Amino acid sequence: MLSNSPTQPLRHLITLDEIKAARARLPAIVRRTPILPFAHDASEVGNERLFLKAESLQVTGAYKVRAAFTVLNAMTPAQRRRGVVLTSSGNFAQAFALAGKIMDIPIVVVMMNRTSPYKIDATRGYGAQVVFCGNDALARQPTVERVAQERGMTAIDTWEEPPIVAGHGTIGLEIIEDYPEVEQVLVPVSSGGVAAGVAAAVKESCPQVKVIGVQPERANAAYVSLKEGKPTVIDYWDSIADGLSAVRPGEFPFKHLQKYLDEIVLITEEDIARGFRALLFRAKLLAEPAGAVAAAAFLAGKADQRLRTVACVTGGNLTEETMQKMLTMSAPG
Repeated sequence: MLSNSPTQPLRHLITLDEIKAARARLPAIVRRTPILPFAHDASEVGNERLFLKAESLQVTGAYKVRAAFTVLNAMTPAQRRRGVVLTSSGNFAQAFALAGKIMDIPIVVVMMNRTSPYKIDATRGYGAQVVFCGNDALARQPTVERVAQERGMTAIDTWEEPPIVAGHGTIGLEIIEDYPEVEQVLVPVSSGGVAAGVAAAVKESCPQVKVIGVQPERANAAYVSLKEGKPTVIDYWDSIADGLSAVRPGEFPFKHLQKYLDEIVLITEEDIARGFRALLFRAKLLAEPAGAVAAAAFLAGKADQRLRTVACVTGGNLTEETMQKMLTMSAPG
């Protein structure tokens, strides 16, 4: 971990003031994404219960650019000069690559070999270097530390950096400000950062609003961890939602999940595919599998459909092959 800034461990949870301060420092390239009503059919238009926070329309195609700039803004000039190395399944990679390009900070990203080729190419396209570590998710951060030591770079642990949670929390601020009638917020959970940030911002602003995390049944480390009362490693992982690849939640975001989440619900692979199809053809939004899970949970009846709900559509970066697979899985009949 870094000292003196983004990675100095905090003894307190992220505050609403810290989330607001993070937003104040975001550059203009980070978009305030829209909240779009979703109607199941024509008869529901004007009386929708589901609304979509379309972070799939964010620059780089996913929400993580907010946190990338927040981390780099918190670093010292010396840390920036040395460059940054981190691990990512793809969307953080692109976010840090773009932020590094804009801020003139060298970026190296450690990825698993099974990472989507689309995300690998996009990361390189923004100017970052990619280093592979096989397909063991738990080998990613040790590879980051090794590369940092070998190259004299600054290592970032995106599971544990407090500024990550603050940056993600800016999504929650926008939800409350742009749709104050919201009664329930649904957000994907992997290592826990975005759920932690969104939940903190929402609950600290409007404690009565429910915040529900969503995970695939076979990628449910945070769900298991909440039941165990501590971050717990699962010994299985099998989901089309490659962006939700964590086999355990981070220690720092987990503390926020314990305090702020009302619950985590689980959905099937078929639920994800059907949610993807609905977003594509009804909402006209292209979502990657991980980005579709929150809306999919609502559509599958895994969350209270009576409540005015905002589902975070967190990303839209996927290959044509994955898109075709999702459509095949969800084909009627």
